[in-house]
Amino acid sequence: MKKHRKKMVAPVVITVLVICYFIFYMWMGWSTREEIPLLLKILLLLVPAGFIGLISYMLLERIREIKGGEEDDLSKY
Repeated sequence: MKKHRKKMVAPVVITVLVICYFIFYMWMGWSTREEIPLLLKILLLLVPAGFIGLISYMLLERIREIKGGEEDDLSKY
């Protein structure tokens, strides 16, 4: 089990960093002092939120692969 935890560190760290980037991007888009259309503000929230959901799903899939013993799919080829 400890072996699997070591392999999960990198995907979790990268996912957290990317999610922080998208949250910062959303915050910058929403808190701008310039007057931008409401539709653009909504897009600046929805697109990064979609990416956050997608990368979270990908992290869960990667964790399932690691726990299932499929650490390196390239070794099959």
